[in-house]
Amino acid sequence: MRAATHTDVDRLLLRVLASEGRAKLATLAAATGLSTSAVQARVRRLEKAGAIRGYRAEIAPEVFGPTVEALVEIVPAPEHADEVGRILEDEPGVAACWAVTGEASHVALVRVVGVQELEELLSSLRASLQSHTRSSLVLRTLVDRRTAWPAEPVLEGR
Repeated sequence: MRAATHTDVDRLLLRVLASEGRAKLATLAAATGLSTSAVQARVRRLEKAGAIRGYRAEIAPEVFGPTVEALVEIVPAPEHADEVGRILEDEPGVAACWAVTGEASHVALVRVVGVQELEELLSSLRASLQSHTRSSLVLRTLVDRRTAWPAEPVLEGR
């Protein structure tokens, strides 16, 4: 999907929905100057095109009790590099994983109920990927915009 195929109105709709996924059609219509039926048709088209991947509730992890979050850098053995995503997908403690540049080829966000569970997860990953890992415990979240719309580019002269 190429961003260039979307109009300014589409991008405005996407911005509003990115900040408030439950925005009512009337709110979207007011933001764009379109009728509610025109907004509804555009949103359906954006969903069908894959620009809108879905709608979800973001639940605070602490609702389920104390948790330990860690960022885990993973350096798998070369013969296991292509298996990282598949193996981590099967681990319930892995909230997200990214392929990255640098010494570690992957970084995972891990969320477990305690340090013992973190140690067990890391041991499992090291064994299955023949990897070494480096972990940093998350003390608190200061900024989290993972679901936010990308920032506007800064133009010279502004």
